[in-house]
Amino acid sequence: MRASVLIGFIIMLQSTGGLCADLSAWFPGLTRLELKQERVRVWYPKSSAQTVTSPPPYLKEYEQAGVYAAEPLLLDLGHGLPKLALACDSGPSNDPSCRLLTKFDDPASAIFESAGNDFVFLASGEIRVFGNTDQLYDHRRLFRFDGKRFNEVAQPFRYVGVEGKTKTALALTATLGADAKQPLVTVPKGTPLTILLNAATGDNEDGQNSDYLVKTREGIVGWAHIPTEPDGTTIIEGLRFNGD
Repeated sequence: MRASVLIGFIIMLQSTGGLCADLSAWFPGLTRLELKQERVRVWYPKSSAQTVTSPPPYLKEYEQAGVYAAEPLLLDLGHGLPKLALACDSGPSNDPSCRLLTKFDDPASAIFESAGNDFVFLASGEIRVFGNTDQLYDHRRLFRFDGKRFNEVAQPFRYVGVEGKTKTALALTATLGADAKQPLVTVPKGTPLTILLNAATGDNEDGQNSDYLVKTREGIVGWAHIPTEPDGTTIIEGLRFNGD
């Protein structure tokens, strides 16, 4: 990505002020459903939805495990698919998720599944997911149907937007990667900074990447390698794993 394009992208993202408290402002034509116990919010096209009046029996298994679960809607998302059952649960430990089932009473029939707190189902059939669940920050995701499943569409970078403070000295470099040389600047312990972007290529098996584009309080921008420790923390206060 050219530097001018990347800088413009950062400015645009910062101007949004991060994730809205209520996505209804971004998707005004959709109906909002809040599942308070499951800690999930859903936006969907009302004309393509049907309310479920009798929940499937398998949800009792979640209840017995101490997990809140609901299957509130059937959604018609096109693509020649049958009406898909929307199933959401709170997860066993701060990790809510939702999925779409081709069979109303069979959780194994999921063709979409994602952790998250806010799920947007568009009339076009696209799915947007928001929420810092089982991640270090809010992964804003886009899903599209590939003929078999709804799969996540890869992004060149992920927007982070986390304000943090260094727990130890941190070097910023002109290129990303743990082996980058010649730091642009090294900020000392206790320095406030903004984590702008996360590289979206080279993810590990958990869908995480340790390379972040960082802006210092003086406006210097560079890449920083910020790995996650075994306990889920990083050397940045405000950036830590949220989930199991």
